[in-house]
Amino acid sequence: MKKLLGMAVGVLGVLLLGASHNSPNEIGFLINAHGYKDGVIKAPQGLLKHPYLVPAGPYFQLFDWDMYFMSVALSYDKVSDPVIGSVENFLDYEGVNSNEPGYVPREIAPDAFWALPQQCKPFLAQASVRASLTGGDFKWIAPYYDRLKNFVSYWENSRRAKDGLFLWYNGEESGSDNNPAVSDSPTTVTEGVDLQIFMIREYQALARIAHELGHPLDEIGFQTRIADVSDKIQKLMWNEQDGLYYDIDSRTNQQIKIKTWVSFLPLWVNLPTKAQAQKLIEGHLLNSKEFWSDHGIRTVAKDEPMYNPTDGYWQGPIWVVSNYLVMHGLLNYGYQEQAHDLAHETVDMLVADIKVTDGMNECYNPETGEPTAAGDFVSWDLLSEHMQEEADGAADPTALTP
Repeated sequence: MKKLLGMAVGVLGVLLLGASHNSPNEIGFLINAHGYKDGVIKAPQGLLKHPYLVPAGPYFQLFDWDMYFMSVALSYDKVSDPVIGSVENFLDYEGVNSNEPGYVPREIAPDAFWALPQQCKPFLAQASVRASLTGGDFKWIAPYYDRLKNFVSYWENSRRAKDGLFLWYNGEESGSDNNPAVSDSPTTVTEGVDLQIFMIREYQALARIAHELGHPLDEIGFQTRIADVSDKIQKLMWNEQDGLYYDIDSRTNQQIKIKTWVSFLPLWVNLPTKAQAQKLIEGHLLNSKEFWSDHGIRTVAKDEPMYNPTDGYWQGPIWVVSNYLVMHGLLNYGYQEQAHDLAHETVDMLVADIKVTDGMNECYNPETGEPTAAGDFVSWDLLSEHMQEEADGAADPTALTP
């Protein structure tokens, strides 16, 4: 009865609220009125021995970066137990599917490991920090600390190119499944800008955990690795002439000159210099002929030959997670007005979708704002609930340091 009443109030609210611009916290009202969070926490079942997060009610699999970004969104609701459970579920199988320690499958269903031999993306330490900050306690990590270290060691020992940068197995492992800059055949040849940034943040998270658990030498070691990877990104992936960061083909050591959204991820970790950030943001990100649209950031530049806004998946359509990370990159470099606009564009797009379809979507056409993939999606779209207030400088729940 209570849920039906909430839905009725939600429908009335939609009728009363205008369609042109969302009112303050309209997206939060709609998310909660429609009960989108109701099915994202699953009870232990099968291989998954602890409560865990799924992208939406119809899903039953545990996914790597979906779980992390949901943990960020749900931190406002003080949800930490299923985040802890998700990390525990992944780390329960550390090393099980490999001859060496550290391998963790990126997707686990109750009855099987999926997507083998793809590795879990480096978000487990980040999720551990987020859960600990939300729940107010780091002690739960102690029994899993060595497994977390093994996890990053696997990336270092098995997924590193000769130049010292990390390698994606394929596009699907990266999460930007059909990113045209990442090779699927052959596999394990693409040094992704996104992967290097995820590794930097995983090292930052491990340094925070080491500090909280009283391992000062480990903390120093992780800080050293952060500096090393950061230096390699700047030297090898930055193209001064183009003003962009590019992925690298490890076979040729040449930059892969395809303009994708991952070029902007270094902004999320404050890596570019002020001059580099200006080139990235003003030369490309805010350029409507490339990435900027009325609904957010195109995942592939509009002037690239493979740009496909209608059904390109990660080859042009807008994703909430990429908009969100780019927004925080803009904030890091003082582009608050543009970050504010991006947050509003993202929320307007989702509000319009909810009003028409009663749901949210994986990705959207950057030219029209219309959904372009399957519905029944919640996952990181939940980031939108507090995106506008974050754009106004209220908080950054992805922050890893005090």
